[in-house]
Amino acid sequence: MKSLKIVVLVLLLMVSFSGCIDFSEYAGAFEDVKTIFGEGEEKATINYSYSLDCFGNETTNYNYSPVNALPRITEEYSWEYGGLNWNWSLSVPENLYQYYKNKPRASGYEQYALSDYDRHCLKSMLNSFEEASEQEGYSKSQLVEFIVAFVQSLDYTSDKVTTGYDEYPRYPLETLIDNGGDCEDTAILTAALLHELGFGVVLIELPNHMAVGVSGDDSVYGTYYNYNGKKYFYVETTGTGWKIGEIPEEYEGKSATIHLMVQIPTLDLSWDAEVYSYNSKNVQYKIHVDIENVGAGSAKNPKLYAAALNLNDPEYVWDQTTLELDDYKEGSSGYADIYLNIPRNEYSKFQIILYGDNFEYLESYSEVFNT
Repeated sequence: MKSLKIVVLVLLLMVSFSGCIDFSEYAGAFEDVKTIFGEGEEKATINYSYSLDCFGNETTNYNYSPVNALPRITEEYSWEYGGLNWNWSLSVPENLYQYYKNKPRASGYEQYALSDYDRHCLKSMLNSFEEASEQEGYSKSQLVEFIVAFVQSLDYTSDKVTTGYDEYPRYPLETLIDNGGDCEDTAILTAALLHELGFGVVLIELPNHMAVGVSGDDSVYGTYYNYNGKKYFYVETTGTGWKIGEIPEEYEGKSATIHLMVQIPTLDLSWDAEVYSYNSKNVQYKIHVDIENVGAGSAKNPKLYAAALNLNDPEYVWDQTTLELDDYKEGSSGYADIYLNIPRNEYSKFQIILYGDNFEYLESYSEVFNT
């Protein structure tokens, strides 16, 4: 790579890491709580909602049709790199674009770059980049520059003007079809493309700005960030002409937060309870639990725990059950109906916990009630 005549600058970093969360310690967390009712009974029914995604895969709760039958959106792009003018077009299924427009905004910027359902489109784009790069005899570092030059050519648009929100991060396909975005949008797109190609990348969050860091060795020159023994060289994705390692003057010396490219699903949990049956001694409650994966990637080995707590003796519960659920793929939803028994004329409250291998556990309680 051509050396850049700028000062090498190592910035002070505040590192944020959202790694895969291990909740295996919860696997036996409820075994010491004794159950008074419900031994050996059929205590739950489970339902999952999956249908076809835009590529004909049976995965999500969105009613997609096979890809060739779908209305499509086509966007044109023009940019310069290596002394050549490049003109490309991208065509994607309209409802895939709408899927991302309607998808809840994620809790971490890196999650926008790691969604499962845009991989096919991104890989198709990257195949074109790699073919053109091979034809022109570009090196791997030039391939990175080629992709960065493409993203830099997209229009800069503020969230307030285009969405009405002060802050509205876009998924990569949104930025591509909208033909632009602000700094976090183009940084997310760049990170998604380079990560898909196997390059080591991070997102760099600066005060009121976002950029990308791409892993490089001593042959690369410019501003970089040290993390875990690796150098991540600064990549500016807004405005044309910025080289790898070249940082705008206003961000020199500023502290930054590093976002690692680790996929973490986000599950939504809601539930309600009602009296299902009763007799002179006991009341049986039906607890209806709705679960949806609104984040990126599949939620692995989810388990759902429900208990009717005995408020008189915390060593006992009136009834409890743990359900082992199928993996919740991105965009999928489902529900479980759980049946718990409580003696008549007793005070209790329900406890619901959802936990698994790679997502943050969720816990909620009902109000205290009398049977």
